[in-house]
Amino acid sequence: MADVVEQLGSLALALRLKRLSDQLLQDGIKLYRHSGLAFEPKWFPVFYYLQETGPTSVTDLARGLGVTHPGINQISREMISAELVVSYKDMGDKRKRVLALTSKAKAMLTELEPVWRVQRAVLQEILDQSSDEGLLQRLEQVLQEKGLYQRFLDRYDVNSVPQIVTYDARYREAFTRLNAQWISFYFELEDADKPALEDPERVIIDRGGQILFALDPDNEEVLGTCALIVHDDGTAELAKMAVLPSARGRGIGRLLGDAILALADAKGLDKLFLETNRKLTPAIRLYQQMGFVERPRLSESDYGRADVYMER
Repeated sequence: MADVVEQLGSLALALRLKRLSDQLLQDGIKLYRHSGLAFEPKWFPVFYYLQETGPTSVTDLARGLGVTHPGINQISREMISAELVVSYKDMGDKRKRVLALTSKAKAMLTELEPVWRVQRAVLQEILDQSSDEGLLQRLEQVLQEKGLYQRFLDRYDVNSVPQIVTYDARYREAFTRLNAQWISFYFELEDADKPALEDPERVIIDRGGQILFALDPDNEEVLGTCALIVHDDGTAELAKMAVLPSARGRGIGRLLGDAILALADAKGLDKLFLETNRKLTPAIRLYQQMGFVERPRLSESDYGRADVYMER
């Protein structure tokens, strides 16, 4: 399951956050039990808010914590049953229900505060070890500015799906430029790169290979490219995949990769290989999703940057 989640990448964000939340909540239950306190971790936000602000309506509480009204209702029912919260009608507006801490809850506060101090220190230690304390705050801010659904609507347009086309001389400059930009950004251009980039027809096309391009359907701008290289020994390679920086995140790499696989199948090529670098985690994840598996290298690579060899 861990391998599947890793391959899913950003698609598993909600799952991974849910797993982290579940783990923290389960450990929270254990630490309260260990401390001899009849308290639930999920009650903490409501308890703390009421302690800080005093009696508060359910509506204001939901708004203040950034959670749903039904969620507050469910937690408040549990806390009322535990005699930690009381509920009554707002004298100024009978439609509103107000929640307040009971005397039992206020008495429990003296026992809860030492537990919270230790818990805060431990959680800070975890954040320090993860080396990015502000990540969750930034993630919340980004999602508040524009959520997943709206971002999906903004990006998803069936009419904007890139068109995949085969090699044409008019796309030659884009093939060279995109690959040179990509390689130079992460590494350095090597002598082994130059033949294919300087003369793709002779090195790739004339030897039975193909170069595919993803075109913007509106203006035919080249958004990405990828090559199928057939070598003299009969082996075939998926290579020279590059996507325009402004077009990344649109799944263009996967579209090109799948098109290369279909082309290889049509040519009757039983096995493909590729070379990449271990620090390119998103690329390796994409290749794994396409069915490539890391294998031991049987011969030395022509590229100094290639430290991962994969086959499909």
